[in-house]
Amino acid sequence: MNNPTYREALNWASSHLVEESVDQSAPRFILMMRHNWTTTELLLHYSKRMQASEWQLFQDDIARLKQFEPAQYIVGKEIFYGRGFAVSPAVLIPESETEELVEWVLTEFTNDEPLRVLDLGTGSGVIGITLKLERPNWHVTASDISSEALGVATQNAQRLNADIHFVQSDLFENLVGVKFDLIVTNPPYIGQQELDAMDEQVLQYEPDVALFADHQGMGFYDKLFAQIQHVLTKDGQLFGETGYRQEHAIKTAITANYPNAIVETRHDINDQMRMVRVQNF
Repeated sequence: MNNPTYREALNWASSHLVEESVDQSAPRFILMMRHNWTTTELLLHYSKRMQASEWQLFQDDIARLKQFEPAQYIVGKEIFYGRGFAVSPAVLIPESETEELVEWVLTEFTNDEPLRVLDLGTGSGVIGITLKLERPNWHVTASDISSEALGVATQNAQRLNADIHFVQSDLFENLVGVKFDLIVTNPPYIGQQELDAMDEQVLQYEPDVALFADHQGMGFYDKLFAQIQHVLTKDGQLFGETGYRQEHAIKTAITANYPNAIVETRHDINDQMRMVRVQNF
């Protein structure tokens, strides 16, 4: 096919991916991200012909999709809370559950108080950056064990003009001497026993350090609960994303360390736990 229209190119991509375990919306996403187009702008270009160089690039992109490479890594970006964020294989691809976590925090806290906030395990920075941009009076720190992840997050903060303090730290190791009113985290919480249920794209391309934790996925949270009281203010709170099978384990770990803690969970559309809020540590 020589220099197809955008519609023809998408039809070609669909025919090549029909038997693959690949999101069928990925080719559209790639075209939109490559051009910074909205859905409407893509539709307006449907009947226009692609340049030869773009058609070749698009064919290369589809070949990468067939190897299960995520579309977000192919184009190097993802949309989160209405903003474009750079992503790379050094960081997780932001998902809708994390947007819901951010929305929960924003619903509970206004911009009036200059809260000290920690985005623990920031990855690409989507949580901390979004909170700072939506609540400019907050003082946001973002930490991660990975220097490569912090490089991506710093790039995103600079491009989006978010004034955030970044720290490389394994949990709270390099966050000594400061206390936070709010800690928000999307930590590694997948246990090795869940490998068989995971998508091939995730297993091949997303960073293990951001996905997996020992003790059936509870390793990070176990360490967090053992130390969090020392880095929270008196009325400080924790908001965290969790595994959908961890409701009992999370509640048990919290109450074992803090018998008077107030625990609130939120479930997804399948009535499975995906988020937790803890007060009164």
